[in-house]
Amino acid sequence: MTRKSAMTIRWRAAAVLSAALGMAACATDVPPPTAQLGAASQAVQEAERANALQYAPVALQSARDKLAAADKAMRADERTRARRLAEEARVDAELATVTSQRAVTQQAASAVAKSAVPNTPRSAAAPNVAPVYSGSTLGGTPPAGGSSDGDSNLSGSSYAAPPAVPSAPAGSLGTINGTSGGNSWGYSYPEVRQ
Repeated sequence: MTRKSAMTIRWRAAAVLSAALGMAACATDVPPPTAQLGAASQAVQEAERANALQYAPVALQSARDKLAAADKAMRADERTRARRLAEEARVDAELATVTSQRAVTQQAASAVAKSAVPNTPRSAAAPNVAPVYSGSTLGGTPPAGGSSDGDSNLSGSSYAAPPAVPSAPAGSLGTINGTSGGNSWGYSYPEVRQ
């Protein structure tokens, strides 16, 4: 072997050795993702406490799977992959927690709404009562002498609205301007006493 070829081999060996040492140094430059793994584990536990197994089982299972894969990557000294998986696991766990909390809140709101409005029939809860008009006038003031000619003044008593009042039997009609009977429209207004 010549001296020149020996020098070439030494330089090549040195280059390979320095490249290998550089790669090893780069691999150890990435710190272990212990903080990310801890945060992911804590997020998964919080999701479990929030009943995510019932309300968000898919997101919770995804978080658990990614956390297990991150642990495995950490044991294999694949720190970059372990960090990424731990962060994804934390995000999935937080999604499961929020989804679960939303479902619980919606159920509580439904329960409050149901308790605020009881399930009683409408007729029993609020009887169908016609509005009562007191001292109202229909069409202005009566002419002098108080006769009813279509522009009646309905003052003095309270009268129920015409559409909701059934026709009264003869002789039991209310009073309009001091006269008994109906008005010129043929409606009857039974007197409502309070």
